[in-house]
Amino acid sequence: MNQREEYREKLTELRRHFHRYPELALKEEKTSDFIREYMEKLGYTLTKVPPTGWIAQLPAAKEKKCSLVLRAEMDGLPMEEKTGLSYASVNKGCMHACGHDAILAAALVLAEILAEEQDTFPANVRFLFEPAEEIGEGARRMLAAGALENPKADAFLMFHYATDMTLGMAVHKGQASAMIGGIRIEVHGKSSHWSEAAKGIDSIYAASLVVQRIHELSRTYQGSAPCLVGIGTVHGGEYANIIADHVVLNGNIRAVKEEDFRKLAGRLKDILEETAQETGTEITLEFPKEPVLAFANDPELTEIGARVGRTVFGEKFVLEGEEEVFLSGDNAYRYFQKTKGLFTVFLAAVPGKEHPLHHPGFVLDEEILPYSLETLYQILYSIGEEHTKKQEGRA
Repeated sequence: MNQREEYREKLTELRRHFHRYPELALKEEKTSDFIREYMEKLGYTLTKVPPTGWIAQLPAAKEKKCSLVLRAEMDGLPMEEKTGLSYASVNKGCMHACGHDAILAAALVLAEILAEEQDTFPANVRFLFEPAEEIGEGARRMLAAGALENPKADAFLMFHYATDMTLGMAVHKGQASAMIGGIRIEVHGKSSHWSEAAKGIDSIYAASLVVQRIHELSRTYQGSAPCLVGIGTVHGGEYANIIADHVVLNGNIRAVKEEDFRKLAGRLKDILEETAQETGTEITLEFPKEPVLAFANDPELTEIGARVGRTVFGEKFVLEGEEEVFLSGDNAYRYFQKTKGLFTVFLAAVPGKEHPLHHPGFVLDEEILPYSLETLYQILYSIGEEHTKKQEGRA
């Protein structure tokens, strides 16, 4: 069922605009200006979240018995787009490869519908236009600016787009994300000309052992749920004829269960100590930021999401169990720590182009846009209606 077909053209136009002009975290200036102008025309009051974020809500709606919060991320990723789309990114080295362009489009059109229905819609819906989600900075900044206050949020809703299947929807029952912590490993050796190799200590060789042993750790570690350690970048050396004295490796630990995260971190430290002793190098391990924690969907909100999902998507709706949690995370855990929340995923694979998130060829089937808009509307309406009935029953 899709009652939002009349918004297809506007959704597509907005999505393609944002896709064509992506901006990196904390530099979303033009995106921010576009959102401000769009929302102010609809009558929303906006609060700036420096440098580029916004909190938006309708003034009159604040008096309603139910206050809901919906988040839309703004930032792109630092990669060169390789989709070949007619509306591909024109900003070199930046791409919306995580669906934030579609999220923004859906949020803005939803905001327009709620502005038109503000007298009858059963909840106040506050929109969070969050910058810097991709670097894990946005949620903290939004919360510091009062994202869940005035009035206090009764529930939080976030949504993503993905390419696991064609035109569907998924909601996790219970835990919906993993715990993730970035790691930085520095290997210090001793520089020397390769003609006098005995006088040097090869940090590249030691780093190669580290990468190999981390790979073996992820392959053999038996956790209680999915988990791994992965290295994403390796930087070291300056000249082909010089033994490198310094290598830096950046990566992450990911685990569905915190106990596995802690055990992997401890085992990693052991591996680095053993490798340092074996190679004569000095190896350090740092966690540049505090880990992104896991979060779980609220049971009542999950029931509402599933009911709406089945109505809109029929058999293409999937209710996933905790054993199916992916090793992905989001700084949105900070919202879930303060109020009950729901995370939904809209599935929009283009057959033959099922590239994963953060891939330079990532594409979405725009057919999903009106369906996701209808779903978000119905979920928010249902939450507001049920919350109001409960409040009135207690009065």
